[in-house]
Amino acid sequence: MGKVADLCEFDRGQIVMARRLGTSITETARLVRCSRSAVVTIHAKWINDGDTSSRRQGVGRPRVIKENVRRRLSRLVKQNRRQTVAQLTAQYNAGPSASISEHTVQRTLLDMGLCSRRPTRVPLLTKRHRQLRLQWAREHRDWTMDEWKRVAWSHESRFLIHHVDGRVRVRRLPGEQLLLSCTAGHTQASDGGIMLWGDVLMGGSGANSAWGELSEHHCGSVAPLHGVCLPNWKWNLPAGQRPMSQGSDCVGVVREAY
Repeated sequence: MGKVADLCEFDRGQIVMARRLGTSITETARLVRCSRSAVVTIHAKWINDGDTSSRRQGVGRPRVIKENVRRRLSRLVKQNRRQTVAQLTAQYNAGPSASISEHTVQRTLLDMGLCSRRPTRVPLLTKRHRQLRLQWAREHRDWTMDEWKRVAWSHESRFLIHHVDGRVRVRRLPGEQLLLSCTAGHTQASDGGIMLWGDVLMGGSGANSAWGELSEHHCGSVAPLHGVCLPNWKWNLPAGQRPMSQGSDCVGVVREAY
């Protein structure tokens, strides 16, 4: 005879419907092929809770990763954030805790929010660079809004004309590697890109310049980006630095709007 824990949702529904239709407990138990106590328990649960689902505790395999083990795994990750799942698993299993699989480590890391991502690209700063940046911030922390309005913020970006240099993947079948949609073109002796330098300040943009290997067509596409070239600029840059490197072969011309 089936027990309450062994009954599926369909059988539980049959018990409730049979009892609502006035079928006796014994007849319902014979119909569903379960014990009389199971019929009484499920019908009473439906009357009291309006639900017949089983909410047993402790069902299934217990978790291998306990809370203290999750903390240890988090410490291992933060010691060296570039480790692979295989390396983390080997390092974890070398300790006194019970051994776990790579799949368990991967699932636990995802559950903890420690996803694998590409590192953020930032400038390489030395200790001297950090000191200068901190000194600059302290010197300018009391500046007024009018003083900041006279500052031009500049940046340079690299643009590739023919392709992208990131990791690009395509989905193809065997023998399709030379299809146009499955290939990525490249140029010889050059990456086919340009560097675009520009600045912006409150009230409008400043100068824009481009350098690199540009054709006449590409120069025409860069020309509309020109802005206002302000006279008598005072560059607040470290000694020896300029908005553009001295050795760059500048083919774009800074244009003046007036």
